[in-house]
Amino acid sequence: MNLMKITVLAVMLAVILPAGSALAQTEIPVSYTWTAPTTGTPVDFYVIQHSVDGGQWLQVATATENNYTLNATVGQSHQIRVAGVDADTRMGVFSVASDPYLADAGAPGQPGKPILF
Repeated sequence: MNLMKITVLAVMLAVILPAGSALAQTEIPVSYTWTAPTTGTPVDFYVIQHSVDGGQWLQVATATENNYTLNATVGQSHQIRVAGVDADTRMGVFSVASDPYLADAGAPGQPGKPILF
């Protein structure tokens, strides 16, 4: 490909793509919810752990409500598990892990309207 064609292609892309457009989505939000424990002391907050592709569990957050939104990396399998912590900072056992979720951004969205240039 010669330099002129490359320059024209670069200019076309600069015109078509708005500033800051991402060519590929790398993370998608995935929302989780769970039920509160029915035994023991009341939960003050939850500890949330995350595992990627079946790897090590790492704490990623705490939450006072029984829901959490994870920014899941596309192309990787994600799981979370949670444990309740009471007002005396005693942590209960972790929940069963969520089903694995393979993050997929889906097919490309609709392109913008073609314009003359």
